[in-house]
Amino acid sequence: MICIPVTSRTNKEALHAVKRSCRSADFIELRMDLIGGKHLAKLMDTARSESRSVKIIVTCRKKEEAARSGKAARPQSAVKNKDEKMALLKEAVERGADFIDIELAEGNEAINELKTLCAKKGGRTRIIISYHDVRETPPLTKLKEIFHQCERYRPAVVKIVTTAKTFEDNLTVLNLIPYARKRSQKIISLCMGDKGGVSRVFAPLLGGYLSFATLEREAQSAPGQFTVHTMKQLQKLLDGKFTEPLSPVVSLRRLPPKNFVLLGNPVGQSLSPLMHNAALKKMGIEENYSACCVQNIGGALEGLRGMNIRGASVTIPFKVAVMEYLDDIDDDALAIGAVNTIVNDNGRLIGYNTDWTGLMLTLKKAITIKNKTFAVIGAGGTARAAAYGIIREGGLPVIVNRTAEKGKFLSEKLECPFYPLSRMDNIKADGLINTTSVGMYPHMDQSPVKEEVLAGYKYVMDVIYNPLKTKLLREAEAQGCCIFSGADMFVHQGAEQLRLWTGIEPPRALMKKIIFKRLTKSE
Repeated sequence: MICIPVTSRTNKEALHAVKRSCRSADFIELRMDLIGGKHLAKLMDTARSESRSVKIIVTCRKKEEAARSGKAARPQSAVKNKDEKMALLKEAVERGADFIDIELAEGNEAINELKTLCAKKGGRTRIIISYHDVRETPPLTKLKEIFHQCERYRPAVVKIVTTAKTFEDNLTVLNLIPYARKRSQKIISLCMGDKGGVSRVFAPLLGGYLSFATLEREAQSAPGQFTVHTMKQLQKLLDGKFTEPLSPVVSLRRLPPKNFVLLGNPVGQSLSPLMHNAALKKMGIEENYSACCVQNIGGALEGLRGMNIRGASVTIPFKVAVMEYLDDIDDDALAIGAVNTIVNDNGRLIGYNTDWTGLMLTLKKAITIKNKTFAVIGAGGTARAAAYGIIREGGLPVIVNRTAEKGKFLSEKLECPFYPLSRMDNIKADGLINTTSVGMYPHMDQSPVKEEVLAGYKYVMDVIYNPLKTKLLREAEAQGCCIFSGADMFVHQGAEQLRLWTGIEPPRALMKKIIFKRLTKSE
């Protein structure tokens, strides 16, 4: 299991890091000695709303036990004294953190006080008792003594971390894992430092409880931490489960530098190359846009970095999976939980979402969204974008989905109502937006809802753009609804991508003309 430490300087940066980490990690560690204690409640609430499964560790490290690295380096701790630290850890217990981390050096009184509070609160919060040596790795006999000192408190997890000066130091620390497992004690045992990487890779394979990794190299909470992407690749290789190539896909290698690509699987049906290339030509930009069918999204992104490809569109099935491989993610894309656009800023890949912008621009041409209610069919990335945009514009989304679990999760995240598809008759709303693929070419005889349901809506939109007028839109038009084709959204989201990549407003009218001409000809 992988834990990402959150070490940001400001509350805003920390919240951003929490949202990103919840998509890639099994655990997040809130380093309150670096962030500052007053933000704990908001950080925990954000983590809980982002993921039902991620575990929260709250840590408040003493300055002498905190090895600093990269952006995590601080001149002093954000927590001033032991009383403030204890108050923070107690607050974490009160708020239901999964774990709190207390150093062995804090002593018997402090540890037992926290144990008593955890028990009083029903044992939801468990204790990690930790020991850190930021200078060296003591002999194995000494480390076993330290292990026993931690173990006597009967913690959920013992954590022993030292600094590797030699390769052999890794072996010394790794020896603690089988030793602890024989005594049925969960343990985190690894080395810090550039020479400690071996322990970070092999500790999980030997049965270590978890290992630490960072979103970015510069965000290390301790020297020697790998990025999440690197750690996952290493673990797959060692487990024998990594069957995809580490290198970029072949189709990317054939592209000249400074171009734009579509990454997805499949991509043969996409009209994005037709639209984007026409726009680039009109804008006087001598670059092209190509569709690439990829198997390994991580390898594809390495290709983007290495070949200086300026930007990428991301489509099915990678809009969510791509997020863990990016260097940063825009706040809107994080809130939505999906990325459809990547900007390459000199090798730094930043994710954005233009789906929600494209959808809102389409609707706002004809109606005011504020104070209106919209039934959003679906619970995937496009549904998230639609619901997010409606909320941003002052409207109320109602999530409608065939699968209750996914629908409820999205509605809880966005704090809006949920209805199963079978109960659509009970919804009172101004508009309906279909974000599913039901009715897409070649299955044009299908619709996500029964025709009689549509009589209750003034506005109906389908995000599908092929065909131009789906069965849903034809039936809605027959019921007197104002209808919106997904083709307009497709044009606007693509135009927003071009604007992000080039800084120039693209020719939207031309883009729309090309798409509508092609789709009309197809029909």
